[in-house]
Amino acid sequence: MKIKLKDAIGFEEMLIRKGLSKKAFAEAAEIGQVTALQICNGDRKPSPRIAKRICDTLEVKFDDIFEIVKTPQQAAK
Repeated sequence: MKIKLKDAIGFEEMLIRKGLSKKAFAEAAEIGQVTALQICNGDRKPSPRIAKRICDTLEVKFDDIFEIVKTPQQAAK
């Protein structure tokens, strides 16, 4: 299974509402800036550990911003 950002545009709006640039968000979540940008754009799936850091940093619940999706192999079962 993979973790996927539900809505990249909504996520970026959330950062703005929290007063965070993408760079400041990466620093606050203690993740690399490139990794943060890729997750923000929906180009990368976060690991469970990084997803938890993001949720803690933004003070949101996991299900507010992420969803768990099955890989094609798991969906076939």
